Amino acid sequence: MRKIIMCVLVMLLAGTVGAMAMTAQEVLQKAEDRYIGNTSKAQVQMDIVDKGGNVRERKMTISRRKADSSNKDNFIHFVAPPDIRNTTYLVNEKNREKQKWIYLSAFKKVRKIVAEDYGLAFVSSDFTYEDMDDVRADDYVASDLREEKLGDTDVYSIVVTKKDGNTSYSRVIMKVCKKTFVVLRAEMYDKKASDKLVKEMTAAKLELVQEIWTPMEVTMKDLIKGTHTRLQTAKIAYDLPLGDEEFSRRNMEK
Repeated sequence: MRKIIMCVLVMLLAGTVGAMAMTAQEVLQKAEDRYIGNTSKAQVQMDIVDKGGNVRERKMTISRRKADSSNKDNFIHFVAPPDIRNTTYLVNEKNREKQKWIYLSAFKKVRKIVAEDYGLAFVSSDFTYEDMDDVRADDYVASDLREEKLGDTDVYSIVVTKKDGNTSYSRVIMKVCKKTFVVLRAEMYDKKASDKLVKEMTAAKLELVQEIWTPMEVTMKDLIKGTHTRLQTAKIAYDLPLGDEEFSRRNMEK
């Protein structure tokens, strides 16, 4: 009997160790691999809030398509207000090579976004072009795995650093939901002063849409300027039939 009890204890302990054996890199990979549909289309409101609390509202549609982790497309079309209406942003990624363009309706001109632009503000918001990118686990080194609570939610905390150095941040601390692998918070530290927290992204109001956990509100805070930008999803649908034309440069100027 004693031997049986000891065997059971060993098995239980082995199971506990196995459950804890996930690495920081694996957590980041699971966050990237989280299923969010092959396509999606969303109606989103962007609120840009200045230091005094004044709000500029913008409305847009966001289309997304993912063939696999190396081939993805994103298209953003601003529909209001009039001063930004028909401005569009397109990202085509083929075999892990990204091409990015923005069409500024006020100037009626398409401009290619290059690496030197990644730290610039996206349409005067608190998001930069870098912040608008999907995180690809292979581009980062993840470390310092911890298990924590974020409010009432169990999360993995990991530290990620960009391998190629083409970034505005020395490191980013991510809080990843253990249940859904949604990144609930990202804390960005300055590249020149690595201990200086400069920005914070939070994802909130998670809803289960077509069996996919979806943050309906994402906020980016600039802790230096005292400003923030909030993205609120009014409606989203997954796995729609979206063709090549949706994600073409020809569609940018329509």
